[in-house]
Amino acid sequence: MLTFKQFLNELAQQDIVISREEIEEMRSRFGDKVLQMGHLNEEGSMNVPVDCLIEAARSLGAHTFSEAAETINNEHMVSMLQSGEALVEQVGEARERKLRQMIRSFQREGGTEASHHQWKQIEKEVFGVEYKD
Repeated sequence: MLTFKQFLNELAQQDIVISREEIEEMRSRFGDKVLQMGHLNEEGSMNVPVDCLIEAARSLGAHTFSEAAETINNEHMVSMLQSGEALVEQVGEARERKLRQMIRSFQREGGTEASHHQWKQIEKEVFGVEYKD
């Protein structure tokens, strides 16, 4: 179990990294919708935005989120409520909303320095890397 300080440090990160093994296991259980949760890296791990995880957890509610965590942690458990799959879907939907908001904000800015910065953020969110100008 994480200590309080470790938990705060994890929440403070922009992304969490899910290992290749966990991604493969989740895909076998929940399908390709797992790939919508974040940016898939070359070696098979995935960067998932922490803010999208938090939004998904809030949207599910405490009971369903607890059940989802238990379902995801126990590969032999099959939930009749499909809460693990619901969590995966909610994270993907939260990431999509985040990207849409970033694009709307970029479109409102026009040709300013702020719009260039926003474009760089969109690039990083979509492609997982920061490109040099």
